[in-house]
Amino acid sequence: MIMAQVRCQQQLIAPVAAIIFDKDGTLADSREFLRQLAIARAEMITQSVVGSLPLWPSALIEMLLARVGVTAGGLDPDGLMAVGTRQANVDAATAVLTQAGYPMNQAFELVVQAFVQVDQQRQGKAVSTPPYGGTQGLLQRLKHSVIQVGVLSSDSSAYVKEFLDHYGLTPWVDQWQGTDAGDAPKPDPTLFYGLCDRLQVIPSHTIIVGDSWVDRSLAIHGGAMFISVSEPWGRSPVPGANLVLHSWDDLQVDESPVDD
Repeated sequence: MIMAQVRCQQQLIAPVAAIIFDKDGTLADSREFLRQLAIARAEMITQSVVGSLPLWPSALIEMLLARVGVTAGGLDPDGLMAVGTRQANVDAATAVLTQAGYPMNQAFELVVQAFVQVDQQRQGKAVSTPPYGGTQGLLQRLKHSVIQVGVLSSDSSAYVKEFLDHYGLTPWVDQWQGTDAGDAPKPDPTLFYGLCDRLQVIPSHTIIVGDSWVDRSLAIHGGAMFISVSEPWGRSPVPGANLVLHSWDDLQVDESPVDD
């Protein structure tokens, strides 16, 4: 297998066969979209149970938002809305309702229906989650090297495909993987291992680039190196990251390939 040296700022990493990127918060600027989506879901759920719980509507909305990491200060980059799957967010909202006294056997279906209603009122996701500046140039650069390029997201496969297609990034990505119903979500490494198999690389020769503790934990469990994004992506570096990016230009592939 032909591999390469990757330079992150002044640090050399070798041998490297693939770089796998998270999507939301790493490739895609989804902060405002996710905040607004969480608010819309909380409001829809609250409208559905108004009068059934001994809470003011505003209090229930605040509880629902706090559970998924949305406060008056904005979106927590490590909160459930930012890093969790759709199912994890459904489960969180269901837990809030049941803890507030709503019948458990009804709460789950109510939340699922509320999420569907919100989706029906919105026009897709990709248009509201543009790539961070320089993302296409980075992927093109990597694609023209010996490095394999992957995307592994907690978002659904449909939304990963929509994002890559909408912004013309699909030609620069070798393989991608979303997280759908029945899949083990990050940080479980199952999907990561499957993506490595499709890229024909081994995990220990792979770098994961992400924006949350989930991505770092995935790298640890999967035996990969983890590089964190930082302030230009709207967050401080993930604690414990092997290395930190301050711009996409910090990530370079040396011209000389490395043999395993």
